[in-house]
Amino acid sequence: MQDQGKRLLIAVVLALGVMLVWNAVFSPKTDDQKKKDQQATPTAPMQVNPSWPTTIVGSAPAAATHTKATTIALTFPKFVATFSSKGGVLESWRLSDKRYENDETKGEMLASDRGAFAVGFTKESTYQLPADQDWTGKQISDHQVEYTYSTPELDLVKDFDVVPESFTVRVKIGVKAKAPNAHETLVVSSYQLQDPKKTGGGSSRIQPRVWDSSTMRAGEIVSTPITSLIEKGPRFEKNVQWTGFEHPFLLVGFAPEHDVVHQIDKYTFAEGSAGLMRTDMEFLPAGTSSGEIVAYLGPKNYNQLKETDTVAGFTTGFKETIDFGWFGIIGRPLMWVLLEFHDVAGNWGIAILMLTICVKLATLYWTTKSMRSMKAMAVLGPQMKGLQEKYKEDKQRLQMETMALYKQNGVNPLAGCLPILLQTPIWIALYRMVQSAGELYQQPFIHGWIDDLTNNDPTYVLPVALIILMFVQARLQPSNPDPSQKMQQRLMQYGMPIMFGVFCLWAPACVTLYIFANTCLSALHSIYINKYDQKSIELAAKLRANQVAAKAAKDEAAAKVAKDANAKDEPAKPAPKGPSKSGANKGKKGRR
Repeated sequence: MQDQGKRLLIAVVLALGVMLVWNAVFSPKTDDQKKKDQQATPTAPMQVNPSWPTTIVGSAPAAATHTKATTIALTFPKFVATFSSKGGVLESWRLSDKRYENDETKGEMLASDRGAFAVGFTKESTYQLPADQDWTGKQISDHQVEYTYSTPELDLVKDFDVVPESFTVRVKIGVKAKAPNAHETLVVSSYQLQDPKKTGGGSSRIQPRVWDSSTMRAGEIVSTPITSLIEKGPRFEKNVQWTGFEHPFLLVGFAPEHDVVHQIDKYTFAEGSAGLMRTDMEFLPAGTSSGEIVAYLGPKNYNQLKETDTVAGFTTGFKETIDFGWFGIIGRPLMWVLLEFHDVAGNWGIAILMLTICVKLATLYWTTKSMRSMKAMAVLGPQMKGLQEKYKEDKQRLQMETMALYKQNGVNPLAGCLPILLQTPIWIALYRMVQSAGELYQQPFIHGWIDDLTNNDPTYVLPVALIILMFVQARLQPSNPDPSQKMQQRLMQYGMPIMFGVFCLWAPACVTLYIFANTCLSALHSIYINKYDQKSIELAAKLRANQVAAKAAKDEAAAKVAKDANAKDEPAKPAPKGPSKSGANKGKKGRR
């Protein structure tokens, strides 16, 4: 049992170390990178639609225009949406929160002068649109805009309905051909800009803040970086659930409404080498001339992403962009609790500290039992040493006697593993959660020190303090005099602080802050258990009294055995010399 406890703890620590090394080498975006690699090289001609992309006409506003574009701006607390008459497009969607000034996008979610929802038709369509068409726009309400365009052959209308609370816009596109035999296949285009020279900036544990082309199809999200589009060519995806552009903490996604008749294919390619990405959504079957799209343009806030499904009236799949990983069953409740604490505290760093206290309280019962058991094991050290000396030649008997000693004193040898087993899934879940939590992006803890909780501590103060604190906390743990446990103790006292400290040098500051606060609470808990916990004190006193009594009984038994042995080995005393009884009587007779 003792060896099993040692092996279990070493296995836990090694598994945690493997996880940290894996993230250090392959980064937390391993799954995303794998998806990118899967997409990196287009699979061939069978996936290329003959009408794409050069045959899509009129889906982009021309750089040179005949008339000056007019705009309609809708201002909301969280963003400003600007629509342009040139192409009747959503030209700009700028987030208002000042924290986005620290981002490369400056809060702008669309490519300047290109925007989203440009309309065009495939080559097989009867009519085409000129590239510089001027649409007629009017504001219907404080959240609705309508654009119309007419030619001798076609009437087109776009209805935009903005839902500001969820960063969502619903767009209905209708095309009416005036000739009875006209055949129009609708294509809707949107744009994003990502400088291919600025696709780095991340680390082994922090994703670079760049835009990729992303699509969800068949329940899987696949992403293509701008460098792949430039070097390896366009991408095609069939029957998509949503498509658009994804940033680690931001999303511009377009989810077409599906039915049993229609499907939407998407084509993404780079226009030139400067970093302009274009995504075309083709509405099938051929001849489909109307469509409805629900778009999300904002931070990856879990609550808003879920609300988009309600706004759309169908499952958009946007919320799947927040990947909680294997520990989603832990990550989602953590996210909910963190949001609630932020509503109270108003600072995300303080909310993380409150979350740490909450988790510590939730696991307090088990960690307290663990610490009491560890302290009891330290008290039992002399007896364990005695057993090892007595049965050093009989390992099986030693294990049996050790288990009996533990059972007799109510000690669990595996208890030392419990705090790590409880906290490790929480650390992993938190780590995965913050990799795409838009709520934390560019949010400060203390201005001038940690200005972005999703990035690492630029001063490295927190990781270094964590290493020191973990060393101190490890020293506060009761020492086990059992020589066979020395490796385990060294691993806990030196290996864990170094491993976590190195990991946190480049980990998101919010994760480091959580581990640091948890270590502080653990150290205080250890001090309390060692100094003030009455049950621990009473248990230690009882075990010591038992040891004293056992030693006294052992000494008494040994003394008795020695006394009996001495009595047995002592020689018999000879008979005393002197006159015999008969001789004495004879003497008496003679005197008469």
